[in-house]
Amino acid sequence: MSGITQWAAALCVAAIGCTALQILAPKKGMGNIFKLIIAAFFLCVMISPLLAGRSILNLDFNDISSEISADAIQIRVAEQFKNQVTSAVKAKMEQVFKNYGIVLTKVEVNMDIRESQSIYINNVVLYLDKQSRLKAIQAKQLAEEILGIEVTVSIDGE
Repeated sequence: MSGITQWAAALCVAAIGCTALQILAPKKGMGNIFKLIIAAFFLCVMISPLLAGRSILNLDFNDISSEISADAIQIRVAEQFKNQVTSAVKAKMEQVFKNYGIVLTKVEVNMDIRESQSIYINNVVLYLDKQSRLKAIQAKQLAEEILGIEVTVSIDGE
């Protein structure tokens, strides 16, 4: 741990020194080259533990759990991807519904990632707040038109 502390202290001192030199450097001409040299020096200070061939942290790869598998990673990636797709659909629908006074509370995307790594969205379920109940048909039509897939609209809390 002392290695990290020493490296961090050296990095801070180098940052202060490089900042002071950049302030003193002329604005035009050789000043640009001087600033480039200062940036290169700071980069070298930052990666010096890697260049020296010694590790900042003493990592022992034997301690890493053997439970990590390709299947677990694929499942996690699929979950993260589903969350991103859901967030993107929700943001798009909120943007569109805002113009029509429809309040979207939650989105569920039913999707499948095939073995060929292609993505297939089966359907989308949109949950509207109770005040938007009368606009559910309009919301369904708008969403299906924009997304091009089957959309189910439900009222949140029912």
